Amino acid sequence: MKKQEPGESQKAMRMLSMGLLIGLGSVPVYALYSHSVKQFFVVLSIGWLLCGGATLVGGTLGFLFGIPRTLQQENDNTPAQTGLPAQTQPHPVSYRANTNLEQISDWLTKILVGVGLTQIDAIRQGFYELTLKIANGLGHAAHGQVFAGSLISFTVVLGFLFGYLWTRLHLAGAMRIADQAAIGALVESVQQVSVRAESASRKIEDLKQQTEHDAAALNMVYRQLNPSTDLPEVKQEKLDEALKLASRPIRVQAFNRAWKFRSDSWRDPSLKDKMKLTIPIFRALIHNDPENLYHMNHGQLGFALKDMDPPEWEAAEAELSTAIRIRDERRETGWLYYEFVRAICRIMRDPDYQAGKPSTPKVRSEIVADLKAAQNFDEIKLVLSKTPETGQEPSVAVIDKWLELNQLSKEKLLSGE
Repeated sequence: MKKQEPGESQKAMRMLSMGLLIGLGSVPVYALYSHSVKQFFVVLSIGWLLCGGATLVGGTLGFLFGIPRTLQQENDNTPAQTGLPAQTQPHPVSYRANTNLEQISDWLTKILVGVGLTQIDAIRQGFYELTLKIANGLGHAAHGQVFAGSLISFTVVLGFLFGYLWTRLHLAGAMRIADQAAIGALVESVQQVSVRAESASRKIEDLKQQTEHDAAALNMVYRQLNPSTDLPEVKQEKLDEALKLASRPIRVQAFNRAWKFRSDSWRDPSLKDKMKLTIPIFRALIHNDPENLYHMNHGQLGFALKDMDPPEWEAAEAELSTAIRIRDERRETGWLYYEFVRAICRIMRDPDYQAGKPSTPKVRSEIVADLKAAQNFDEIKLVLSKTPETGQEPSVAVIDKWLELNQLSKEKLLSGE
């Protein structure tokens, strides 16, 4: 692999380092003229400290003079002021780096240059007195002041060049990286705020849209339960779609309205047609419950199909069977009216009952199982125990007739035997 050649800047840094080593090496050579070992080390220490201090002073001056300026565009550079066409005008930046260090450097360099030009005689006199004092520390040799002045001048210039060159090579890149990192953090922060604002806006829009869907669903349920000749008939597919887009609380509200509407009208023969209006709502709720999580939808639909005129016994039995299966799978207790009404549906669907004959063993066992399960509910047991003299319901009369045809004892059924 070919060795990479150093750049011009690296060569300059190496030459300055070698020059600094030469200055340091001149101190022990000068110290050899000492009259004793003790004086040798004194001169060596003073010389190296002088070399280091002068280099530090020169490096500081070089740093101040070498600080780069940030190129920034003023906001008031209009096309008329710059003389460039509007299409070629550079866009003003929205971020500007902190230039305090540059301003301080600019002030100090101007002060130093101004003072240096106006106080040359004072500086020369001060430098003379400084070298004279340092010469006393170097052993009072006749050439001590010359050596001190030369060493200070040499190392100050090298330190200045070293500090200036290092600042120009490394500080600009470091400042640029810092500025880019700050801009990147600012941009990221703005993007995060924008994302949050967009998310909030999207949620508000979704909420607004959901509110519209909920209002449309409730309006359609109301129209279904309160039909008017002024309004078109509510189609089943439209009702399905409206409740599909509605939120869960609105579906629950639709179910409760239909449930109350059915329970308030099913006993009155004159209201059978009104009770029938709840059937599309229950079917729409079932359509939008593909996982069969709610048995009450099927149960209420089964009740409505059983009580309509004319009754749909087979469909009612199927819905009640589905409601019982979901209830048992979810391990919910109660809702024994499902079995009670299903027993009635099975009796009315039995051709042997319609012919006035006993049911087959299979049908008889299914009906007896439903009646035994239903009589565990005290309210149903009370309904079954009523006679025509005590206000017996028509459904109980059907059960009594079926028990009589199949030679089954109602008393044993109610006692759980």
